[in-house]
Amino acid sequence: MLDLTKEIQLEPIFRKKYIIARILLHVIFFIVAFFVLYNILFAVVTLDFSFENPILNKNTNLNPHISTGRELPKDGKFLANETLLDNASPIGEFSKASVTFSSTENNSAVENISVTINKSYQALRYPTGSPLGFKNGSLLTTPDGSYYMVSDGALRKFSNTDTIVKLGYPKSAFLEISKDDLKYNRIGNEINDTLSYPNDTIFAIGDTYFQLKDGRLFPFISVQAFLTQFDQTIAIAKSKDFFQTNPVAEKFIGFADGTLASYDVSVYILSKGKSYPIMNPETFLAMGFKWEDIIPINQNELGAYEKQKQFTHNDPHPDGTIFFDEKNEKYFLIENGKKLPITNQSIIKTYSKQKPVIINTEGLEKFSSCTLKKKLFNDGTFTCDIPLEDLNNFIGNDYQIKTTFPNATKLSTFSIKFSTPMTWNSMRNSLSKIKTKIINRQTL
Repeated sequence: MLDLTKEIQLEPIFRKKYIIARILLHVIFFIVAFFVLYNILFAVVTLDFSFENPILNKNTNLNPHISTGRELPKDGKFLANETLLDNASPIGEFSKASVTFSSTENNSAVENISVTINKSYQALRYPTGSPLGFKNGSLLTTPDGSYYMVSDGALRKFSNTDTIVKLGYPKSAFLEISKDDLKYNRIGNEINDTLSYPNDTIFAIGDTYFQLKDGRLFPFISVQAFLTQFDQTIAIAKSKDFFQTNPVAEKFIGFADGTLASYDVSVYILSKGKSYPIMNPETFLAMGFKWEDIIPINQNELGAYEKQKQFTHNDPHPDGTIFFDEKNEKYFLIENGKKLPITNQSIIKTYSKQKPVIINTEGLEKFSSCTLKKKLFNDGTFTCDIPLEDLNNFIGNDYQIKTTFPNATKLSTFSIKFSTPMTWNSMRNSLSKIKTKIINRQTL
């Protein structure tokens, strides 16, 4: 190819400008590349909130609140001994959190007070409810030869084995438990009528499974939806004639609450008749979910759910999520804003067959702290740095920041900056996570 540029000769003055421009362009390129690479390898997440403009679009800190339940004051006025709580869920592993308050009144109420932080999952901060009993529809038997069914939350004993045989309950489906396990469900009436079935009985008619409620048969949306809640052995086989006395309800029963499902290229959490599309693989992993727990579903199965907004790392785990504390060997199920303890393996077997999210409840009891000091050359701003290294070993994506003001004060802004040091160890960790993300995206 003919190249005439070799014959072009610049005048000395233009040649000098050309060389300077090239050097300047290279410098700019390397500076931009450095900052981009720095932000990738050494994450910095800043969350800001303005008390003077709480609905401002620029507010990136979305969850500051008062511990007593009083609404967050729009003017930033806090009462004496009032506690400000905040939940932040940045994705990444950070070495410190820098907390900053700007005050417009009574600065002494802010200076020298302590700020604490701990790490867990949002849902684990819910109040603890009563221990969970066996699931509705469960068939149970004890060593003394007694047989039970859980119906409408109550433990109903079969009057005799003849009743079981005449109603058609398969004996192989009865789960063996101890007498002590019976205390977690209230006691209901005995089952002695061989002509009618208790609520929550499971039937198989053709290729469809049903659950009885008040004389109507509620169909499961699919066989695999049924299998996330029960074993096939629990179902009583019936012919279509059974519909004459027990009509089919219009409402379907879906997958076990908290089920992870995939359709096309998206992953969803299914809970309480609603589907929550998970925002991205980073959110999926930050919530402690595992790829092998995802169940592929079809369009009809997904269509039975009401689609919600994207599920992000700032959202708590939905109802139906089961947590397992490995160290203390304790299970919890999330339900209606509470975490319900599941006291033994027998009870957990009657709930979702998916693997639980692994947790460490010690993270709720371990705190790091710092003391707010006046910022140099700024009388109304107070800041301090909280080390996070001791919290990184605890599982969870939610940091809760807590500050109690001993005296009444007025705040204008509140910010938290999570940062990572520029060290070889941090860089290696970041590169390892980038590699994991690439693999996860290919898997998804």
